[in-house]
Amino acid sequence: MAKLNINFPPVDAAYIKTKVESRYYSNATEMVRDAVRRLRQQDEHPGRLLAALEIGERDIAAGRTVSYTPDLLKQIEQEARTQAAARPLKPR
Repeated sequence: MAKLNINFPPVDAAYIKTKVESRYYSNATEMVRDAVRRLRQQDEHPGRLLAALEIGERDIAAGRTVSYTPDLLKQIEQEARTQAAARPLKPR
């Protein structure tokens, strides 16, 4: 594995430190690896967001919309939790 030395501005270094201290990441290296992996995924699939936006715009133009309400948010959260509980956790 290649070793790189990276200098971060204080605001970014503090952010990384906060994430590690909150135990979201076990160490700074893990956080940087995750950030690079996410950027790589984003670069590999640049059209996903645009495609989703186009679908949404077509639905709005066709009148296929649902009004936002607190009850709708609760329903979405419950469905997300149910789906998440049904999936096995993947190791990082």
